[in-house]
Amino acid sequence: MGEHLGYLGGALAYLVATVHLIHPKLGLPRLVLLVTTGNTSLLVTDPRPVAFVLSALAILAGIKLVVSDIQRKRLYALGMVLMATYFLGYFAWHLSGHGGFLPMRKPLYHGLHPVEAVISHLSTSPLAALSKLAEAALFVVLAVLYRHES
Repeated sequence: MGEHLGYLGGALAYLVATVHLIHPKLGLPRLVLLVTTGNTSLLVTDPRPVAFVLSALAILAGIKLVVSDIQRKRLYALGMVLMATYFLGYFAWHLSGHGGFLPMRKPLYHGLHPVEAVISHLSTSPLAALSKLAEAALFVVLAVLYRHES
């Protein structure tokens, strides 16, 4: 079971990393566009492109370390923290009106109640729904792997 669960965890980790790394509006394409056009100041009001790229690279490094059998239990724990951050961060971002908690950023709810805005975003963005599902599944797999790691 452990080996198969490890493969599932690896596949989910690759999926989560890929979604965040190549996300057209928030991943590497957006970060490259902002850097090459000299618009890096926009990252102050929306740091998600930097966070998406760095965290995706961290996942890829984590996969390599787990495969190399280096501190698996610690990596599983760090992975759970990152999945929780992704998951809770998504809801914090949308429930606050797209990062309304950040300085110089006005809340934007699209004329909806915050909960309705979250539901709307998840139901109209297959990529967001896939991401949240994969993150939640990976969290569970990592928790089981953590528990069974000696």
